[in-house]
Amino acid sequence: MSARQCPNCFAFLPPGQVVAYSYDLVCPSCQHPLEISALSRNLPAYAGLVAGAIVWWLASAHYSGQPGALGWVLPLLLSYLAFSIVAPLVLMFTADLTLKPLDSIVFQYEAPPSHHP
Repeated sequence: MSARQCPNCFAFLPPGQVVAYSYDLVCPSCQHPLEISALSRNLPAYAGLVAGAIVWWLASAHYSGQPGALGWVLPLLLSYLAFSIVAPLVLMFTADLTLKPLDSIVFQYEAPPSHHP
């Protein structure tokens, strides 16, 4: 099965919806609750960490001669930004969706409105 495809009705979900609502995914055609598989959650995290480590290594080599806090703040900031960009992009392309188990779905029941006498 391809990435971002509902396993119930084989409809494709938009990549922005998968990234933005990764914990509350619902198929737009069959309305079945979905979740991202464990491998598809871990792969973007590791890719983001690798990208962040590479950016940190390059930035710390470049800014090592800077006096003061600039020499250590900029590599941390740039590595955080690299992680924040790479992880969602990898998730957009590799998100494997599975059906959410019924025991993890939270049902919300509303009390009927009470009428005052």
